[in-house]
Amino acid sequence: MTLTSSHNHTLLLRTTILFVTVLITSSMAWSQQLKKDSLFLHYLLSKDEQADAITLLSQFQERYPASIQQRLELPYWKGLSYYSLKQLDSATHYFSKVKTTSPFYSKTLFLSAISHSYLKQVNKAQALILAVSNTDSLTQATKTFELAGMALLQRNIPRFDSLQKQFSTSYYPLQKQQDNFKDYKSIIQQQARKSPLKAALLSAIIPGAGKLYVGGQLGQGISTFIQNAILGLQAYEGLRKDGVNSPRFIIYGGLFSLFYLGNIWGSAISVSIKRQEFNDKMNEQILFDMHIPLRTIFN
Repeated sequence: MTLTSSHNHTLLLRTTILFVTVLITSSMAWSQQLKKDSLFLHYLLSKDEQADAITLLSQFQERYPASIQQRLELPYWKGLSYYSLKQLDSATHYFSKVKTTSPFYSKTLFLSAISHSYLKQVNKAQALILAVSNTDSLTQATKTFELAGMALLQRNIPRFDSLQKQFSTSYYPLQKQQDNFKDYKSIIQQQARKSPLKAALLSAIIPGAGKLYVGGQLGQGISTFIQNAILGLQAYEGLRKDGVNSPRFIIYGGLFSLFYLGNIWGSAISVSIKRQEFNDKMNEQILFDMHIPLRTIFN
């Protein structure tokens, strides 16, 4: 009976030792594989192989449980890869999965905000920036700068003026872009003063003047004036020499009226077209300047 008990005890001890050995070996193998995968991922990212990194990250999502995915910061790295590829919808999707406990959380909020800004979702972008904790003066200055850029995107000049007063002069990565923002504000205000009605009235008084007012294109303005002047003179000569029923007056009078009225209408429409072109170009420049400090600070 004693021998049997001793034998069972020995068997149990060996089994336990074997189980622990297998567990430790498996854990070490798992840890080594995890380390290799992590190193390979960062190698791809360092080589700007974002497409391959996304493929590898997708494999990790299938291979590892959620806890390991968070440990590897997979949502952040996948979001960053899509961001680098300018696939911003996908970038914002994965950035939204980054935990608040992640060391990359603040950076994620900034990158997600600029992505939403590019996607013309400025209200979402503002909410993300406001959620960034003021851990230091640089973070606070960067938040103010980004919010000022968003105010310009929305053409909210009073809001921009309020934020501009809080601009910091202590950080080189922000100074140049802050100065650019001040210039953009002046240009935006100047552009906003152009009126379709004024363009139409100028074209009615002097054909071509509306074109000059809208776009500052002297050559186009002169060309329009000459066209209308030639047609008008031909119509006048036809009326003076041959009367109101003459084919010459009817043809040239009709052409003059068509060009004259078309020039007035075109000048008014050009204000809206030029304004949209201006806004698109200006927004592109504002977004570019919003991105530069983020790249400098976080790299």
